[in-house]
Parts: sequence; C-alpha cells; structure tokens
Amino acid sequence: MRIKITKSLLLQAQIQETETTPKALFPEGEYLAILTPEGKIKVVNAMKMKARFSFSQFREKVSLGEFLVVES
Repeated sequence: MRIKITKSLLLQAQIQETETTPKALFPEGEYLAILTPEGKIKVVNAMKMKARFSFSQFREKVSLGEFLVVES
C-alpha cells in the first residue's frame, strides 16, 4: 500500500535491516507501506530507512491525520 505522511515526523527506524537509529526524519510525502510477517506495518523511505508500527499505532497515526492511506 502507499501512504502519505502529512507532516514531517521523527520515527524510530532501522537502516538496512541491521543498524538501528534512535530517530529518523520522514518528511512529508508518499511512502511505500508493507505488512510484515510479524504483523507489523513497515514504512520505507527513499534512503532505505524503515519504521515499523503495530496496527494500533498505525491506526492512531491515521486518526490523528499524520498518515493518509493513498492506495491499498
């Protein structure tokens, strides 16, 4: 699916699946969002940083208007 982040967010992220960074900037824009085998939603930015959310965290971001689902 594709989502749109409506305002720049600092999110917990992973780089290249192994290194973690405390926070990474995800600027406003559209991103690819993937359902993982662990049941999390992974949001990927162009620099190959990934942020993972549980469904409840994702739903909260959508309800706050921070995320918009563009395409499912």
